[in-house]
Amino acid sequence: MAKDETTVSERVTTQAAFSIGPYEVSDELRPRIDELGLGDAVEHFRKHGYAIIREASPPSLMDELREAIHTLSKKSEDDDRGVRESAVLLLGRHPAVDRVATLPKIMAFAEFSVGKAMRGGRFVGSIKRDGDDGLNLHADQNWIPTPFPEHNLLVTFCFACEGMTEAGGSTCVVPESHLMRRTPTADEVDGAQSVPIETEKGDVAVWDGAIWHGSYPRKIPGTRTVLHATYQRLYTQPIDDFTYLLKDEAYMATAPEGMRQLLGADLFFHTATPEQDTDMEKFAYAVAASKL
Repeated sequence: MAKDETTVSERVTTQAAFSIGPYEVSDELRPRIDELGLGDAVEHFRKHGYAIIREASPPSLMDELREAIHTLSKKSEDDDRGVRESAVLLLGRHPAVDRVATLPKIMAFAEFSVGKAMRGGRFVGSIKRDGDDGLNLHADQNWIPTPFPEHNLLVTFCFACEGMTEAGGSTCVVPESHLMRRTPTADEVDGAQSVPIETEKGDVAVWDGAIWHGSYPRKIPGTRTVLHATYQRLYTQPIDDFTYLLKDEAYMATAPEGMRQLLGADLFFHTATPEQDTDMEKFAYAVAASKL
């Protein structure tokens, strides 16, 4: 039984019977999109494959997130990019990460992009310093065979704790490349025309799983401290497994609202046992929610 004592089956009755189209907003979600002022970002995302969510987070929370990433990051050697500073598996490891992962604008936009039954996929922090290289163009859902489905499978949010500029090593994108529904070729990796995503502190950049994107090298002093948070459609396997958090009663008792959804608490995966088959109430909920 969920915390609000409402059964999964009862919640299913509020869901649509058939899938909404790619990049459409469900009737259930539309009031939240409007209330949160996300309409322009949704339209830009639909057309160009990326957007900027303005004032998604209080600047003070970005300061907390920056401190968390710098505290938890470790240096490692990367064959292609040299020394990297990063922190992995961040969900559940610091309250600031959990809070930004479940911010209202983030949860609503993620639902629009990858469905109501979305899962948290990967939460990784990174630090880029003066002289650090950029990243070549790629698509985040590049383990999916092409052509990619019309429905987006994965959405990435980029929380730049200090904001992002081109000189500071910002993310770059090739607008409308998500419409190609494939990864870039070797020639396109080097030759495609990209544009920077520049954000103010508290803004969050977001892009489609099919958009071609990378990052520019950093050419100025200071740091670019970023949390990359991905949310995945129900029928894709999350990259990282955070379900262990569901067994931590102390953690779940104080976890932000929305965390149960990111951890798949109401989904049917792995519910079968030798004594009992799959939880069909959860199965019914997932089937309905995945279409929204």
